[in-house]
Amino acid sequence: MTIGDLLVRNANKFPEKLAVVSEAFSMGYCTFNERVNRLANSLIHAGLKKEDRVGVLVHNCHQFLEIYFAAAKTGGIFCPYNNHLKESELKDVINYSTPKFLFVDRDYGEMTGALRSGLATVERYICLQAPEWAFMECYETMVALGSGDEPDTRVHEDDVLSIFFTAGTTGKPKGAMRTHRHLMSNAVASVIELRADYDERVLITFPMYHVACEDNIVRHTFMPNTFYIKREGGFNSAEVLRYISHERITRCQLVPTMIHSLLQEPDIGQYDLSSLRLILYAGSSMPVELLKKALGVFPCGFAQMYGQTESGPFTTVLKPEDHILNRSEKELKRLASSGRPSINYEIRVVDDNDKDVPRGEVGEIIGRSEAMMKGYWQMPEETEKKLKNGWLHTGDLGRLDEDGYMYVVERKNDLIISGGVNIYPREVEEVLYRHPAISEASVVGTPDEHWGEVVKAVIVLKAGAQASEAEIKEFCGQHLAGYKKPKTVDFWKELPKSPQGKVLKKEIRAHYAQQIDRQVPARQV
Repeated sequence: MTIGDLLVRNANKFPEKLAVVSEAFSMGYCTFNERVNRLANSLIHAGLKKEDRVGVLVHNCHQFLEIYFAAAKTGGIFCPYNNHLKESELKDVINYSTPKFLFVDRDYGEMTGALRSGLATVERYICLQAPEWAFMECYETMVALGSGDEPDTRVHEDDVLSIFFTAGTTGKPKGAMRTHRHLMSNAVASVIELRADYDERVLITFPMYHVACEDNIVRHTFMPNTFYIKREGGFNSAEVLRYISHERITRCQLVPTMIHSLLQEPDIGQYDLSSLRLILYAGSSMPVELLKKALGVFPCGFAQMYGQTESGPFTTVLKPEDHILNRSEKELKRLASSGRPSINYEIRVVDDNDKDVPRGEVGEIIGRSEAMMKGYWQMPEETEKKLKNGWLHTGDLGRLDEDGYMYVVERKNDLIISGGVNIYPREVEEVLYRHPAISEASVVGTPDEHWGEVVKAVIVLKAGAQASEAEIKEFCGQHLAGYKKPKTVDFWKELPKSPQGKVLKKEIRAHYAQQIDRQVPARQV
């Protein structure tokens, strides 16, 4: 079965069931499938062949899903681009993936026009709205002119369906190739592990170009469920709470900073959140103190997913039954873990020679599954490094306990080595989040002539709260060995975050690197 087959099945078995609800449009599975077919056949008529790349530069919208499934049915390769990129960055990633067709939201029409002369492979530009530029075609016209019949293209489960791009934390983004087989394996495993039901109402909160969205698309089309799509425009906690309450949302996926924002909403108790069954959190580690607060506020189950664009992404899961507060001390400690491997994954923790380290010791997390990527687009050497000996090398440091629970300690690039001793920022951050005045915290290593690196804590205080650097250091000293304590503490108004809500430690480190280059003292940001 391919991903396009899922939509055909849903249209035949559940034709009137609501498939997609967006701010401007809603449709059942039969209508959804017909629109996808019309778009797919129009693309074929316009010259789309199997393995041609289909680029997408849009806001969150129902058309994103239509283009995705049109690619699935035609054998095209779906390439969603980060709509927050600057012109030069966007030009690089488009030329890297070499699309023949580029779908564009009108908001990006002017930028696309400026880039057009430098985009060598793009032959057709399709605007989701009525186009204002002569070089663009109209999306709805293309849908209207296509046949509603199933496309006459043979698509196989080992064909590449999508290229999702890494965040580029260690250089330019790399395109992870994902086949129908990989995606189906990931979907089946996550449906089972997360116990998705037939009547789920799923709120899409991530930017849809993110791999978490594809994870949700395939999982909840498999069931089949209803997607609720909010146009991207920053995470507004009050708006999300209202939407969950009004639309009776049962499931949503969030990153910890989003959950933190929801908990800060002063009127959270006034919203009816009783429809929620599960909050899936992923993207970065959840401080245990924040998780405990969330468990006390939201009347639903929680699950954590660990993974990467390259891994599926559904790799390990900390299930709802692990998120119970009235448990033994041993079980409560598991709240700091990322759970156990999904049913379709093997996980190991290894040393620099890929030898397993003893349980409880820290090493690199590697995994193997039918769900992991085929490789990086046009990057054979990078692929060989990432998939060495058939195992995906995550670049994350972690450990396994005696019961097989995996604890992600840190990214290799975030590890602090001070005086030859390893310091894991997350351990320090967990302590900082216990302080009553701290709203958010991030810990990085900054260069030091004597120690190599020293621990720097960057703090955001709660509204109206006060705390001094000395107080924070003393607090950390009560819970951490002396060498782990922050040597310096800076107070910022906010932490830099990605569109997905991840704290960007790379930007924090860059800020202090610039200060050292300029030899200027630290200041409040």
